[in-house]
Amino acid sequence: MIKIGIRHNLFYPVMLIAFIGLRKIVEIIIHNNFDDIGKCLLPFLIFLSKFLAGMLAQKFSQFIIKADNRKTIAGFELIHSRIEVPKVDKIRKILLLIFFASYFDIIGTMIRKYFNITSSNNNFIEERLKSFQIFTSALLCYFTIRIKMYKHNIFCLIIIFICLLIIIIIELCLKRLDIKFISIIIFSASARAFLDTIEKYLFEFDNINPLKMMMFEGFINTVLTICLFFFSHSSIKEELGKTTKSEDLPHLFILLIIYFIFSSFKNVYRVTTIKIYSPMTRALAETILDPIIVIYASIFNFKETNWSYWSYWFYYGINIFLLIIIAFFSCVYNDFFVLYFCGLEHDTYLEVSKRSFSMDENFLLPEENSSSSSDEEEDGAELKTINNINRYSLN
Repeated sequence: MIKIGIRHNLFYPVMLIAFIGLRKIVEIIIHNNFDDIGKCLLPFLIFLSKFLAGMLAQKFSQFIIKADNRKTIAGFELIHSRIEVPKVDKIRKILLLIFFASYFDIIGTMIRKYFNITSSNNNFIEERLKSFQIFTSALLCYFTIRIKMYKHNIFCLIIIFICLLIIIIIELCLKRLDIKFISIIIFSASARAFLDTIEKYLFEFDNINPLKMMMFEGFINTVLTICLFFFSHSSIKEELGKTTKSEDLPHLFILLIIYFIFSSFKNVYRVTTIKIYSPMTRALAETILDPIIVIYASIFNFKETNWSYWSYWFYYGINIFLLIIIAFFSCVYNDFFVLYFCGLEHDTYLEVSKRSFSMDENFLLPEENSSSSSDEEEDGAELKTINNINRYSLN
């Protein structure tokens, strides 16, 4: 009934998940011990690391390419050409899209970090509703860059939406959060979806280097963040003065350096994952760790509530169960898990690859009948095989 769909270049989303988890651990430590200064500096560190990591990674990749004199990679001959791949859009539209991507990036980040919607005081509600990213990304990619949705994709989105709706209804019925706060969280998730979709468009249609894109976004947002803090009423010095003990500042400095490093690697693997896979895969990497984070919140926040033991664990048990379902069907959406019932497996990457290779074998002719015409047929079969596989590369 269920099979694991092995995909190419799994290294990039796996590393993205790893650095998301590591950075989240550091972020929780900062919020628990230095919440005031943390919410001011973390957005700045995210954007600065994005700019510097993009610039350094781009220079490093150029150095590797120049130093590599091999003519083949994995047995395939490299084709070198000085002809630049044409861009679909003019430079003005590209710059405008980069500006909008930076805008959605800074809006989503400032809402999540500065307004502190991820803190334990809000019971990690942002992690419980973060899956709106994959839902919004799928719709945006379908209507803008025409990434197809098949039966298993639509089925997964319906299940994910129902689970998110149940979480929202529970929060509203228990009056733990109001509709305005939930709307802010959904808006933040939607901003991330817009950012990823714009980046995917620029990567695929205008052949923008993902590292260059990351560098431009980081530079724009770093400048905007400095201006925002400069004109805000509460400066960083005032927030720093709220730190209770001066001997804790070295610990804060070390944590911020670690956070900066993890953010750099996380951003590099984020744009690479969007380029190779899709915004929905990036959203999966963000949400797959949410059940673990909510389990952490349920264990360490029990003493801060006035609930009875059974009602508390019943509430968190439902949320954890729903998040596990969301994570599972997010994997199904991205073809990492394949469901074999009701034809849901038909258009998955795994099954399409099998059909493509079987079709390739059917096109092969016996050696005694081989000729120039048979070579042409084989070339046509290979081309059809590649096209059948490539049309799923955006999913």
